[in-house]
Amino acid sequence: MKILLVGDWRYEIYEKAMSVAITKFNINIIPLKTLKFKKDFLWKYRAALPFFDFYKSKLNKKIIKKAKYHKPNFVLFWRPTHILPKTILQLSKMNIKTISYNNDDPFGPKIHKIAPWHHHFLWYYYIKCLPYFDFNFFYRKINCIESKAEGARHADLLLPYFIPSKDRYIKLTAKEKKKFQTDIVFIGHYEPDGRENLINELINENYKLKLWGGKYWTQKVLGKNYKKLLPIKEVSGDDYIKALCGAKICLAFLSKLNRDNYTRRCFEIPACGKVMLAERTKELTKLFKEDVEACFFSSKKELLIKVNWLLKNPKIRKSIGNAGKARVWKDGHDINSRANEFIKKLKL
Repeated sequence: MKILLVGDWRYEIYEKAMSVAITKFNINIIPLKTLKFKKDFLWKYRAALPFFDFYKSKLNKKIIKKAKYHKPNFVLFWRPTHILPKTILQLSKMNIKTISYNNDDPFGPKIHKIAPWHHHFLWYYYIKCLPYFDFNFFYRKINCIESKAEGARHADLLLPYFIPSKDRYIKLTAKEKKKFQTDIVFIGHYEPDGRENLINELINENYKLKLWGGKYWTQKVLGKNYKKLLPIKEVSGDDYIKALCGAKICLAFLSKLNRDNYTRRCFEIPACGKVMLAERTKELTKLFKEDVEACFFSSKKELLIKVNWLLKNPKIRKSIGNAGKARVWKDGHDINSRANEFIKKLKL
């Protein structure tokens, strides 16, 4: 059984991690890395606009050429933004089943209209292709419903996952404790949804908080507390895990632009044996027993109450961390279980 996996292959947690997991089930993965088609300085603008050009043509021809050579049983397109409907139809004529997977929210920009300008055009070809894919998998249940309205013949949910070799408890050295140890940590991007106000409130209450994220966490966003949080850098690999393991409480804010009811971090934090304190959603309260396996809040007041309670009770923190870890393993939220679920849904 062979699967041609078409995607950027930029981040190890996506295409690479899933391909490693799938191969454990005696399935051969053939990679096609699309990032090399996006190297020139104008790509940022061409990628955002639904115009057909030389690079999109070259990419789609490469897919067909590789499919003819390897003769895979399936072609899996990971977050495909520049695949053309005619490419999917041509693969179908070759008796190759096609699959799409999208961890982003392709319909969000149209619904809430507050996404960055380029997101309003980014998904043009992807949405056009939805009716032609044999299988479509989504990160969010709402996208399954919306894709059906766009003519998708198949739509199914495939939740995010944690990676056991990456997401695990790491004991920090004395040097690492100076860098990562804190009462509260948030690792993630800035979004104008009020998360900056909650972070500022925690600092104003004199809690020790570390913030790890991208360049959009600016002084304009954070105000007078900006300098207290410096340096605000992105963390990845083991540094990402050390930042979680160095905190007593790990915050999980949910993207409103992506209409998230959970996020990858909601599985990674418990997998490390740490306490997750996340925005409360129905989906998360179904995944975890509240205040037993994870903690939730729905307001600034409740956030402060939960933080105070957890910091005063180290035994409770340890119990919740251990219970959360047991839950994500028991319910099969690791990548190997997710790959097995994916394969079963393909009826292989």
